[in-house]
Amino acid sequence: MLDPFVTLAEAGFSQRGGLVTAGPDVWSAELIARLDWMRLAELVRAIAAHSGCELARSLVLEDGAVVFGMIERPTTAHPQRALVKIAGWNEWGATPASVQHFAGEVRTAKNARGILIAPAGFSPAALMAAQEQRIETVDAAALHGVLQMLPAERSDFFFTIATAGDCTAPTCPVCLEKLERVESGQFEETPPARVFAQDGLVADPVVGQRVEVAAGCEVTFLHEVRARDIRIAGHACGDFVCEGLVTLLAGGTLTGTVAARSLDVHQGGELRGQFRILDGAPRSFAPAVRRWHWRCRSVKTQAGCSRVVFEPHER
Repeated sequence: MLDPFVTLAEAGFSQRGGLVTAGPDVWSAELIARLDWMRLAELVRAIAAHSGCELARSLVLEDGAVVFGMIERPTTAHPQRALVKIAGWNEWGATPASVQHFAGEVRTAKNARGILIAPAGFSPAALMAAQEQRIETVDAAALHGVLQMLPAERSDFFFTIATAGDCTAPTCPVCLEKLERVESGQFEETPPARVFAQDGLVADPVVGQRVEVAAGCEVTFLHEVRARDIRIAGHACGDFVCEGLVTLLAGGTLTGTVAARSLDVHQGGELRGQFRILDGAPRSFAPAVRRWHWRCRSVKTQAGCSRVVFEPHER
């Protein structure tokens, strides 16, 4: 997942000589994508340092995103400054909006290039945006490939450090204590209306009186969407159960499966998938998912911990 302008070697995320293949394949892209954001940040910094880069201190944001600067080839006549960002926990996969936001951050760094790490991958539109902005894109598969290029003893050492103890439960970015699983009903209620006005992946099941996807937005729902009324003016992908009317406005497209009382497709709207009419009470055609979130329940709770709400990457 690299744009054509740069390579991982140029980024300091690979070795440039004397390579040997690592021993037993203990690493995998799936494991890397499951790591706590803090473990992943430590792993990325370790790879860069092993490649000879000079690293600045990391800035940790409340969403679990980590940003740090580094100098590649610091001892040569042509060192290169780079700004590295690991996507926040709830944006583990990159969207065009997150790429554009990072590109703006890179522009504030003088003579630096940008490297965006999103373990869950990049949508096609995000890859295009990264290419246009000359942002290097790195996902879990790319990191796995880099680890396989390291000397076996180094790769094994990184594995031991990154996976020791509970390596998948996320850390609170405020107090740096482990977050706990909390049933969503314990601290929030489902809003009567959900309006999605930005591109992105929605990782949790969506339930509301009304669900809307605004014009010009591309939204992918990873779990079932249930509502009394659904209106699509942009581009929506997923499984939908509607107790009333599903409306596809001009320019709106819905890709997936739809079960609803009725469907109204305006001129210029399009349904790409399967549709069935509900006769009785709506019955889910997708597996039931128990909703929960990661929350900070540490005795060391600080101001700001209450704002930390992480979606589970696995359910």
